Amino acid sequence: MPSSDADDLLAAQRRLRARFDDFRRALDRRDRAAQLLALPDFEDRLRRWTRREEEVLLPILAEVGVPGRDPCRELRLEYVQLRELTRYLVELMSGNATMGDVLGLVENLGRRLAAHEREMETVYYPAAAPRLTADDLRRLREEAPPD
Repeated sequence: MPSSDADDLLAAQRRLRARFDDFRRALDRRDRAAQLLALPDFEDRLRRWTRREEEVLLPILAEVGVPGRDPCRELRLEYVQLRELTRYLVELMSGNATMGDVLGLVENLGRRLAAHEREMETVYYPAAAPRLTADDLRRLREEAPPD
């Protein structure tokens, strides 16, 4: 896979992070209207991107393997945790949760997202990259968060 293709995947991952950071900044400003726009946008983009990664990357990773790891099990667990934490955060934000509850969950989600990003960049994208086809890349790009 040419480095520009790998860069595209990393760029998509960074755009997803930017969506989360938009929510964090709105939370820091206590801008409720911006929070209620940014969080559902992040959740939608996270769900779409991780589902597409599951469809495209997991079969490749299962085939190529990653020494000392079970990439399918690990990534499925990470995807579920990220999506469920985000879903729960959306639930909290739509109710009358305390700021302490929200901030704790946001910090947890931020740490898990950062760990996931590191794993994708350093382990899983490099393992899958040589096997990605033009169709795989097209399918991933279809669900990549926009600029």
